[in-house]
Amino acid sequence: MSYQVLARKWRPRTFEDMVGQEHVLQALIHALESQRLHHAYLFTGTRGVGKTTIGRLLARCLNCETGITPKPCGECSSCREIQEGRFVDLIEIDAASRTGVDDMRELTDNVQYAPSRGRYKVYLIDEVHMLTNQSFNAFLKTLEEPPDHVKFLLATTDPQKLPVTVLSRCLQFNLKRMTPEHIAGHLQHVLGAEEIPFEESALWLLARAADGSMRDALSLTDQAIAFGNQRLAASDVSNMLGTIDQRDVERLVNALVERDGPGLLAEISRISDFAPDYSAILSDLLSLFHRVTMEQVVPGSADNALGDAGQVRSLARKLSAEDAQLFYQAALMGRKDLAITPDARMGFEMTLLRMLAFRPGADRREPPAVSSGGQSGSSEPRDEPEPAKASAHVATAVEAPAPEVPEPESPEPEAPEPEVPPEPSPDESWLASLDAQAEDAQSAAEPEFVPGAPVEAQEGEFVWERDFRSLDIVGMPGNLASHGAMAWENETVVLTIDDGHARLLNARHQEKILSGLRSRFGDTIELRIEQGAPGPHTPAAYEERRRKARQQAAEEAIRKDPVVQSIVERFEARVVEESIRPIEISRR
Repeated sequence: MSYQVLARKWRPRTFEDMVGQEHVLQALIHALESQRLHHAYLFTGTRGVGKTTIGRLLARCLNCETGITPKPCGECSSCREIQEGRFVDLIEIDAASRTGVDDMRELTDNVQYAPSRGRYKVYLIDEVHMLTNQSFNAFLKTLEEPPDHVKFLLATTDPQKLPVTVLSRCLQFNLKRMTPEHIAGHLQHVLGAEEIPFEESALWLLARAADGSMRDALSLTDQAIAFGNQRLAASDVSNMLGTIDQRDVERLVNALVERDGPGLLAEISRISDFAPDYSAILSDLLSLFHRVTMEQVVPGSADNALGDAGQVRSLARKLSAEDAQLFYQAALMGRKDLAITPDARMGFEMTLLRMLAFRPGADRREPPAVSSGGQSGSSEPRDEPEPAKASAHVATAVEAPAPEVPEPESPEPEAPEPEVPPEPSPDESWLASLDAQAEDAQSAAEPEFVPGAPVEAQEGEFVWERDFRSLDIVGMPGNLASHGAMAWENETVVLTIDDGHARLLNARHQEKILSGLRSRFGDTIELRIEQGAPGPHTPAAYEERRRKARQQAAEEAIRKDPVVQSIVERFEARVVEESIRPIEISRR
């Protein structure tokens, strides 16, 4: 006996065997039970969801020798002949190949004749949207008023192409796309009955690849069984489909969550060996971060439609709302950019690196320092700058020609480097000046001593604009609070924030700001947000002044550095001023 493919072997034989179309089956079962039958039914939906299968089942229900019933016996001659495709009163027409008006006139001429074997003559017309306008016009009158012994069952994947005059003459049922959960569950049942060993993750790969079609899922399963030599392993299915395993996506996301840059790049390098579809991976990430956000907003909403409900709930607890939104937006923009990047892997890599670099609270690293010898310094921050050389406080680039210097004929002892007396760092003097200004401004803005108010807030130990970062309020709440001016009213901190930033504040942001304040000043502290002009004494404005001061000090140090001056004079070089960057100095 020849092999029968799974899609045909496991075609439903009763309404109970159908998967995922309960809304259509319920209406048909009730109509059959009450025998309130329409003369024309239209079934719509994507390929492989059961349109023609329901049509054949309905033909059996109408012509079963036991009577009109939603549960045909399956044993009478009519049921067997319909099941085997040789029932004379079930006329199946492929409208894609019989589109002419002559074909339709032949059909309408034969409609008047009574059925030969069954109770009803059933016309099952597949892909009915392929008929021409002339064919539809010839069909309309018969479709509206057929003989009592005729039922029309129409199926199409594109109902928008049907004339409204046809739609109005039919009962229309829209069959839904199969969810991955439905498909994976049915595949598990089929493979269990076929005694084919499988990995559950392989079923989810097939279910997602089927894109809503149960027939496609069974066809892919046939292919995977042959590919894996009578077993379904996730690695084999992944190779066959040209996709990556869901576990690979999980490893990528874990590296993002743990801020593990080297691990992330290593994982990308590993999966690139399979030449995957990077756009599909970003699509999987978009779906994941969307469901994570849904779980954060509505706890318990994560379903197992993709077989990863546990991972979704875990990520919803680990990630902040800002992180989930950032990752989603970065994946969305990265997917759009893949079409214009020189290399798909490079675009994918940059997308994930953006997620790391722009994540709230990520370290902001400066470029490595360039010493007077032209070699890169360590990228790790140091607690103290070296006072012996002013050039150690800045990183810059010097453009100069590279002339060949002839070696002396006889070796000469190297001259000792001139000693440079230690000088105070320009950065330190600027920052000390700024700190003094901040303290003076804060003292002038603070109200007089109020009994019962926090001691730290009144004795000048905490300066809002200078010491704000010590509150450890990060992400969007920290960004918004840094644009506000602070004042005390008894045990209430009053933040005055301009209208533009105040509109972005929500209750969750305020809770995080208040939590940071209470961790510093005590649990009795309250917070009030007021809209208005905050003035110049905000952390954001203070940090901008510090940045400009450091930049000016760095440029001045480069201009006065004797080593740089020597290079410029000797090699006719010039300083690329826009490349000058101050090195962050740790403050004690």
